[in-house]
Amino acid sequence: MMKLIAASALVASSVDAYTPPNIVFFLADDIGWSDFGYFGYDMAGGTPTIDTLASEGVKLYAVYGGTSCSPGRASFLSGRYPMRFGMQGGAIGTQQKKGIFVNESLISNEMKSVGYHTLAVGKWHVGHSSWSQTPTFRGFDYFYGFMCNGQMDPLTKMNGNYLDLYNDGERVTDETSLSEDTRSSWLFEAKAEDFIANNRANYGDEPFFIYYALQDPHTPLSSPEYFLESEPCADMSDSSRKTYCGMMRCIDASVEGLMAALSAYGYYANTLIFFAGDNGGAPKNGGYNWPLRGSKGTLFEGGIRQASFVWGTMLSDNVRGTVYDGAIHLVDMMPTLMGLATGGHWVPPETKSLDGMDVWSAISTGGTSPRNVTLLNCVDSSGGLRMGDWSLLVNQKDDGWYNPMASSATSVGYIESPEAERKKMAVSTSSGDDYYWLYDVSTDPYQYNDLAESYPEVVEEMMALLNVYIAQQVDSSYNSDKEDAANTQAASTGYWGPWVSEEKLQGAQKSAQTNKGNLVTEY
Repeated sequence: MMKLIAASALVASSVDAYTPPNIVFFLADDIGWSDFGYFGYDMAGGTPTIDTLASEGVKLYAVYGGTSCSPGRASFLSGRYPMRFGMQGGAIGTQQKKGIFVNESLISNEMKSVGYHTLAVGKWHVGHSSWSQTPTFRGFDYFYGFMCNGQMDPLTKMNGNYLDLYNDGERVTDETSLSEDTRSSWLFEAKAEDFIANNRANYGDEPFFIYYALQDPHTPLSSPEYFLESEPCADMSDSSRKTYCGMMRCIDASVEGLMAALSAYGYYANTLIFFAGDNGGAPKNGGYNWPLRGSKGTLFEGGIRQASFVWGTMLSDNVRGTVYDGAIHLVDMMPTLMGLATGGHWVPPETKSLDGMDVWSAISTGGTSPRNVTLLNCVDSSGGLRMGDWSLLVNQKDDGWYNPMASSATSVGYIESPEAERKKMAVSTSSGDDYYWLYDVSTDPYQYNDLAESYPEVVEEMMALLNVYIAQQVDSSYNSDKEDAANTQAASTGYWGPWVSEEKLQGAQKSAQTNKGNLVTEY
């Protein structure tokens, strides 16, 4: 494979002029911390294009996402914590009208406002009950992908009993796209490459923003046979891990195809590539976070810390090939990317109070992250917070470590935690009998040593900060009911899709915004 990065190129065309970069943001679905080839372990050699990009860019070792799909995506798109929309509790179901509030300006809206052409391709999953929640009504010029949850089969394009594949606001109906011989990742890759070609033909050097929301490696697990027959997948004994490995090969092929398109159409030298995940890997489905503790759905580092990197000629020779371990959250991507899009002159809308911070200066110089306090999540009176090097978890179920090298067809290599007996059934109680975990993730990144009893003053200080977020959260149960009208609509069209009137949706969201619960836990 060709060396992907050329000699350093100046983005500024003159002292006074600023040429905004094209921006591609890859967001993988349920990717585990140790699932890139460059980490070694059992996936070594499985992601050669990604490994090259990461080695020539900056590896980001402390990017925090959500506990599941919808919260992580909402964080990236809005620049705000998912508890602002009642989305902190988990992924949106096919019959739920949850979603990012429609009065929120997303990164796509903001990119368009400063002259970018915008594409969303792949998975949406932040609201689909009303057309106003869908991508082309939220700042994207084009959208090709699926709008509901992550369970769309990559071959049949079916999500349960109904299809879920859209091109701009139209249901995809052509036989080639819906054929089981056509993998969804191939369709998404083709759309992204067509968008790049059309941008060159119609807009020349005008900048573009691509939100490439990869479907892989989420369930249902599916991989082309030729990847399963090659290394490193061929030697894996666990069937789920083997197929998952093939899906990682699919991701790498998609990244390689996009990089080739950037080069072919003259955008290579002025495009910035970010790669992250929405949440941690799920060992039961083949994704691993080793040696980090925990899995998808938990607030341990393995459940929320994302395997990430950034690549581009805007990075100086001083930082290329380095690791940046300053704290970053997916909410930081909106102000960071908007700062890059405007040469540092972006001003958020007056109505938008961001949780995110611009972290580009820290990444590009290796400096200290401006982020000292990070909300990991809060649901009712449970949650987690990072403050400096401390990580506090409150009322969480215990989880341990999952070693991919120890996995087999009947085991996921689980290693029980040292707190298992003491906190196995940790839950919130009305009596205030709360459970706390406290870790110094700088000296103990794998969270072996719970220090809550040794540093009660740190727990108290962090709990006071966490309580502020707990009091501000929109109730996560809002719009959680499964609506029969969603099934009725799908049965009539054969597709999952919008079924709620704009008036009804906006009324529900307004009610949620004005009736926040005061669910405060006292330490």
